[in-house]
Amino acid sequence: MSDSQFSRRAWLSLAAASAASLVAGCGSGSGTTEKFQATFLQPWQSYETLPVAEWRRRLKLTRDLGCNEIILQWSALYGGSYPWTMPEGLIQLLFEEGRSLGIGIRVGLPYDEGWWKALSGKGTRRLSEFLGSAQAVCLETLNNSRWPDQAGFRGWYLPYELDQYNWATTERRDLLIPWLSALADASARRTAQPLALSTFYSRLATTGTLAGLWSDILDAAQLRPMLQDGVGVAGLGNYAGLEPLRGLLRERKVPFDLIVELFEQLPSLPNSNDAFRAKPASGERISAQMDVARSYGADRIVAFAIDPWLLSSTDNEMTFPYSWGTQV
Repeated sequence: MSDSQFSRRAWLSLAAASAASLVAGCGSGSGTTEKFQATFLQPWQSYETLPVAEWRRRLKLTRDLGCNEIILQWSALYGGSYPWTMPEGLIQLLFEEGRSLGIGIRVGLPYDEGWWKALSGKGTRRLSEFLGSAQAVCLETLNNSRWPDQAGFRGWYLPYELDQYNWATTERRDLLIPWLSALADASARRTAQPLALSTFYSRLATTGTLAGLWSDILDAAQLRPMLQDGVGVAGLGNYAGLEPLRGLLRERKVPFDLIVELFEQLPSLPNSNDAFRAKPASGERISAQMDVARSYGADRIVAFAIDPWLLSSTDNEMTFPYSWGTQV
């Protein structure tokens, strides 16, 4: 057994063992708990085959680690090689099993996998067309979904991540901000919880700033920013890039979440079309992240993600998309 594997197992065991004594502080919004208050879940088609007993095991561990909310990253994938819609019966199962443990569900809107390709294009015509199409799909879900009627519904998540590099120009922001505003307004008509979305600091050189981008956004739309710590890709030094945005949000008294990444990105394999590849982070690194998170001023510490990175005691490498449901 490797040192990193052992330390990660030890960290997980300690977190689970301390559940009873710390659970009273979880989800309080104080930002001072040593545990997570929420976790993302990236659903894949393989999840359709998981038995109810396995979902109960995973949800129980999720609650033991402090989480009272699961954020479904998306409810459907389209525009890529493997389009898939999460069955309503599976989402209903999460609501019902989660309710018995005090776990609510924030539902992710459908995600067009052409997002990053659209952002990489020059000019604004192609991006404008993409945003219009994605908005229509999201509005259909926001206006007609039955999930807001569920007792455990915690709001919507918009699965399109924002960074300062891709939205540095005035022309692009003029497309983005009305788009976000229309989606936020549609969300607000069904739930009091602001539409949530993730943002991260890009290391690519640009004249844009993350704080400047969000200052413009928040002038026009009520949203819940979720700050990705970026440590899984860029290391602990990435917090410095987020600091101006953290300062802006605290100055404006905007509630926000901090997303703690529980993976370590690995180089892509040859002939894999740059597929994302990672392994679970070490316990030492996660502990260092939690030291920062406890004093960060965020409303909640959100794991990315308990499933899969804390569900197994092995140090296996994974390439996404993957059939995690067959590996546990």
